[in-house]
Amino acid sequence: MEVSLATGTEEIVSAQRPHGVAPLTSIVLIGTSFKTSSIGYRESALKLFQASSRKAARRTSPHTFESCVLVTCNRMELYVATDDPVWVAESVLSGMPKSKEGTGAFYVKSDLDAVSHIFEVASGLDSMVLGEDQILQQIREAGAKARASGNAGSILSSLFVAAYNVGKRVRASLEVAQANTSVSAFALEFALEKLGRRPKKILLIGTGKTARLAATQLKGTKIYIASKRKDAREFFPNATFVTYKQLKRLAWDGDLVISATRHSGYVIKKGDLPDKRKLVLLDLAFPRNIDPALKTSRSIELYDLDDLAVRAKSVPRASAFADGEKMAHEEAERFTSRLVASRLSPILAIIYRWAEDIRSSEADVALRMLPNLSESERRVLEAMSRSIVGKLLAPHTAFAKQPGGEISQSERLRMLETLFCPEASR
Repeated sequence: MEVSLATGTEEIVSAQRPHGVAPLTSIVLIGTSFKTSSIGYRESALKLFQASSRKAARRTSPHTFESCVLVTCNRMELYVATDDPVWVAESVLSGMPKSKEGTGAFYVKSDLDAVSHIFEVASGLDSMVLGEDQILQQIREAGAKARASGNAGSILSSLFVAAYNVGKRVRASLEVAQANTSVSAFALEFALEKLGRRPKKILLIGTGKTARLAATQLKGTKIYIASKRKDAREFFPNATFVTYKQLKRLAWDGDLVISATRHSGYVIKKGDLPDKRKLVLLDLAFPRNIDPALKTSRSIELYDLDDLAVRAKSVPRASAFADGEKMAHEEAERFTSRLVASRLSPILAIIYRWAEDIRSSEADVALRMLPNLSESERRVLEAMSRSIVGKLLAPHTAFAKQPGGEISQSERLRMLETLFCPEASR
């Protein structure tokens, strides 16, 4: 299988390296999301994807150094630190099931593109509901789990910590983490719109954010709740509780069902509910909780995450999110530059830190002299100063990385050390 890798730092993945120079570590991302595949496909690929992730975690290949997997309701992504991103991508994709989406079901990104992607994901800029905050915690937990298991080392641990911090900064700067950007609020609004009226009785399967929001906003509505949590009654004191087994025998005469649990298998199947009047079901789980065969029922309307994604695409995109994408990309460029420098030579890392210290100091002086600048203007000035540093150091970095030639790579590094760090070269 031929895999094309989009990268902002092609020199990292170059197969042409000077003799005697160790291969450089690259970050590669293999993933699929609501943007590229259906929930049905992701369900069929989930176990195979998890198996590929576990294989990468075992580092059975000499090309795999670190790995971290991120699985949510709307995406499955595997991040790997490797010296052969093409081999890793081909290994993972060769085990994935075929789909109606074709080869476009999965995307492959490396280095700058991969870093930019996870920074945008953490910032809520790649979510179904732009600005939603749940993904930020999911990224933090994924990174912590990979570190605890020993799968994530210095590279991916740094990446996931940086993603979490960038996500927080972007949200704080653009104020995107607001209540009306939550998936729960969006899903409840969607369900009520499909029903067309305020429900008389509602069945909530699970006790997560959407269920709690529904219980709060739909006061006066008779609420039934199916849950295995022993402390669920504390959050829903006025609800009637039923077990999953009782769902089939429930004398249900309500008009709205919302399900979002981690239950394995379908909790509601075709024939479990009366099909004689309009009944709206919203399945927010991955894998799904409600049998999709119910979509063929006469009066029952079943919606899932795919339907929610279609509705989300019709929501106008706020202009502020373009600023967020720019911020995330700038942060990704800085992270990738530091990674390239540290993976290649401690000398380059020292040079970049030296330049950043000067830039930061001079930018602080300029900003103090211009106290009336707006936040947007301050970001422009900061971005300009970083861009200048990057462009000034780019020729020197390219000189150090240049393969072959009359001057060896080690000699080029010594020359840069003498030029920028004369004390260290003595």
